[in-house]
Amino acid sequence: MGSPYLNSDESMILSTHNILIDAAVSEVILTNRRLLIVDSGNVRFKHKEMPFAAIETVTTMESGSGDPAISLSVFARSGGTTPMQLVFSQQPRSQRILERDEWAQKIKEQVDLLPEGTAPEYVDFAADEAEDLKKLIESEGALAKAEDKNLPASSGPRSKTSQSSRNSNASASPGKKVLIATTAIIVIILLVACAAFIYPAFISPKTSVPLTPVTPVPTTVATTVPVTTAVITAEPTPVPVVTPVQTPGLQPTVVTTSQLQTDIPPNGVWVRIGYDGAYIGSVGAGGRLREVKGTGGYLYQIPAASTDIVEISIQKLDTTGLPLTVELFSNGKMIKDKTIRTPKGTLIMTVDLKTV
Repeated sequence: MGSPYLNSDESMILSTHNILIDAAVSEVILTNRRLLIVDSGNVRFKHKEMPFAAIETVTTMESGSGDPAISLSVFARSGGTTPMQLVFSQQPRSQRILERDEWAQKIKEQVDLLPEGTAPEYVDFAADEAEDLKKLIESEGALAKAEDKNLPASSGPRSKTSQSSRNSNASASPGKKVLIATTAIIVIILLVACAAFIYPAFISPKTSVPLTPVTPVPTTVATTVPVTTAVITAEPTPVPVVTPVQTPGLQPTVVTTSQLQTDIPPNGVWVRIGYDGAYIGSVGAGGRLREVKGTGGYLYQIPAASTDIVEISIQKLDTTGLPLTVELFSNGKMIKDKTIRTPKGTLIMTVDLKTV
């Protein structure tokens, strides 16, 4: 699979197929120089390549359909970073989790092998899409010209028929026409009989006993609750952050760290995201990541053991210089915080709970 795309000075490390990238089934090749992505449905097009210097972070996760996936944070030429997901689509009776983990480990190893101080490289996603569209138009035009050349010189438009064909149709036997008409009448009668038999079963009431009211059963869907209420759920629960309001004309109240921690539940691992704009990302521990997104301040619980490693990746979706702040709490105490102001920047935080 990889030989047509490799240079003379590079060697293949891994290769696989049936990888979903932006809803397209692709083949992926990992070499000692770069990451190659080939669209399986458009093999005629130029492949996309991603140098290791363009990859900022590599994170394992699960897609919305539950398939194992790798999330890459890639430097974009338009500014900031762009997330890219490599979804290892599941096959019947096969598990691709181990394959996903091996790919993530090998990509991280190649990124870590870059010399210290290597300048980041950028991927022009807009140019790649325009190039694919141009090649699609050119290939379709070439295919149409080839079909025109293969037509016989004496052939006319396909919609025209010869005079002999019209004469043969006009002279079709009357017995065949009678047989077709009889068959159509029998089919109509059968359809009417079936409708008369089935229709009353749908419109007639099945019982005269009044229906017993059904008591709503609570589900485990993530619930939004105020910060002041401690809610322990199995999924990350977004919680609006209460922002202190300053009274006009009065001196601002000084809020200490201990006062801020009273808004955090005393048990468990929680992450608070504060940003006045829109954001998207993933939070989790032990490789179990979940997607989070929103606008403003929210609090999320992370199911984690005391020996897990917490992974947080949040990206700003706008080009403002407003601060994006992430705070990590364990059992009511803040153990780490980080703030970025880069437009469309990505905040990465990794904390080993064993060292806390």
